[in-house]
Amino acid sequence: MLKKTILMFILAASQAFAQQGTETKPAAEQRGSDKLDIKKLEQKYWAAKDDDFSVVQNRRYTKAERFYLTASAGIPFNDPYSTGSIVSGSLGYFFNERWGLEATYNSANLKDNDAVKQFVDSYGAIPDHNILKSSYFLSGIWVPFYAKMSVVDKAIIYFDMGISVGAGNLDYEIAQKEGNLSKSSFAYKLGIFQQIFFSENFAIRADLINTWSTQDKMKYYAPGTSVGGTTVTGNRDLGSESINDTSLMIGLTYWH
Repeated sequence: MLKKTILMFILAASQAFAQQGTETKPAAEQRGSDKLDIKKLEQKYWAAKDDDFSVVQNRRYTKAERFYLTASAGIPFNDPYSTGSIVSGSLGYFFNERWGLEATYNSANLKDNDAVKQFVDSYGAIPDHNILKSSYFLSGIWVPFYAKMSVVDKAIIYFDMGISVGAGNLDYEIAQKEGNLSKSSFAYKLGIFQQIFFSENFAIRADLINTWSTQDKMKYYAPGTSVGGTTVTGNRDLGSESINDTSLMIGLTYWH
């Protein structure tokens, strides 16, 4: 009798356990359906065709809807005949954090470099060359890079890097024995700049600037002139030539 009672109890417990498992299975399936679908999340936020995805980054110093003034000084470093300094002033405005407009005026104070002096010492003559005097440009600015950088774990530097593309006018002189001849030419500009902010209103800016212009070329000495025992012959006009000027500028920017 006791064995029969124990057997019946075991059978009843087994049936109850089986029924409980059957009843809880739909709930488990329901919980499984609530799990996060990683694949769908990746497709939504990381797909190449998703044009709305962008990196969210807080900016401590903003440029949008602000004017700025920049005063810079620098040097030309690809001029084969001249050395000296260039000073520059810029006025600009940013429509948003990426796009801006800038007007720039540059004034050059150049003189003959060591290569010209060596040419004079060797041949007793000055080479035919032009001298950059000034330029002005109107440029569009695009800033694709903005970043923060830690300095030896003591401070955070905020900086951005941009590209400027512009057009304007370039003034130059054709070196001549009787006196230099002033000329001007339409010019293009392509620059890369980086600025480091150290307050809401001030930043240090560095520019690497390339300009291209078509300039007239002429002989330094007029035909018939005797130079070092040799008489200059041929036409004085040497036609025109595309000239690339490159300069490195460093300055201070005030943001208003």
